[in-house]
Amino acid sequence: MFQVLSSGSKGNCVIYHNTIAVDMGVAYSLVKKHQSSLQIVLLTHSHGDHFNLSTIKKLAFERPTLRFACGEFLAKYLDGIKNVDILEAGNVYDYRDFTVCPIKLYHDVPNFGYIIFKGGHRTIHITDTSHLDKIEAKDYDLYAIESNYNEDTIFQSIEHKKANGEFAYQEGVINSHLSEQQARDFIFKNRSEKSQVLRLHESSNY
Repeated sequence: MFQVLSSGSKGNCVIYHNTIAVDMGVAYSLVKKHQSSLQIVLLTHSHGDHFNLSTIKKLAFERPTLRFACGEFLAKYLDGIKNVDILEAGNVYDYRDFTVCPIKLYHDVPNFGYIIFKGGHRTIHITDTSHLDKIEAKDYDLYAIESNYNEDTIFQSIEHKKANGEFAYQEGVINSHLSEQQARDFIFKNRSEKSQVLRLHESSNY
């Protein structure tokens, strides 16, 4: 049902149903063998680990019929690329074989999550957001959610760095990513017994 090509600060790309890619923050060599089956690439935001423009351009060249979809905030980066659909958060878009609904997320740049419906299967894909307020996804089949840091340890890490006169970049992480506890709480409130969970963008640093 899904294949994670990469997830984390080094690059992000997940393929659902063999046809729908979310994020393209990886080298072309990593996605090349999957390109023939792709129908669409859903782009979330402009950070390089989610948005590799050289890979996107290469895919557009190799697959002239491949569609790309994103928010208006990414349109300027895709100038010259064909088959770009500009989406609005909260609207449902019908691509015949599947439907897509973008979700507004809360990162340090404009960002979308995505709800994907295909063949009776419901997926919610959320990464790089500081919170999930007002977002519901009751009884979905798959929850692909980031859990970037642990609230029990990150504050100790911040204090340790400050005490050593180091830059505590984790302070920015708290304001732009989900904690493990936030992700667990969202999943607990929404999942059913049959739901699957895919952890995205996990960090090994704290």
